[in-house]
Amino acid sequence: MLSVRVETQALAAFDSFAVGRGGRSALVRQMIERTLQESAGRPFIDRPEGEARNRVSLRFTDVEIAVIAYRASQRSTDRAGWIKALVRRHLALKSRVDDGLLAELAPIRMQLLRIGRNLNQAMKAANAAMLETGDRQIEPELQRIADMRMEISEQVTAVGEAMRGDASYWAVAD
Repeated sequence: MLSVRVETQALAAFDSFAVGRGGRSALVRQMIERTLQESAGRPFIDRPEGEARNRVSLRFTDVEIAVIAYRASQRSTDRAGWIKALVRRHLALKSRVDDGLLAELAPIRMQLLRIGRNLNQAMKAANAAMLETGDRQIEPELQRIADMRMEISEQVTAVGEAMRGDASYWAVAD
């Protein structure tokens, strides 16, 4: 299973490109296989397993420790976790310090997605009822549901961008 966050416009362009090439999943599989073939013979970095075994000792001034402690508390982590995350970001490895923010945003995004699915189901049911009965009186309600779906979609996108954009916190000039 692979999950990828992509901008709406990029996904639409990718889907247009994927038509006639086996669809989205087939094209992603082909891209992955091609990348693995092209990278054959290059060294791979294994995911770290278990606990980190290597220790580095650092010394900070009282002011630096105060700033580190403050920044760590902003990210719901301790000083050591914040420092490890900062180093990992500069090494281009995944940082775990974002987990606090992600833990808060992920359930919100999931709930918004559920609401969106419920609105889709309501829209389908209302459309089916309108087609069966020919009753056009529910058209204003359908428009309200469509507006709510659009608003939910925008909010899902905004929360997703917040989840992805959090890495900017770690950007530091070299």
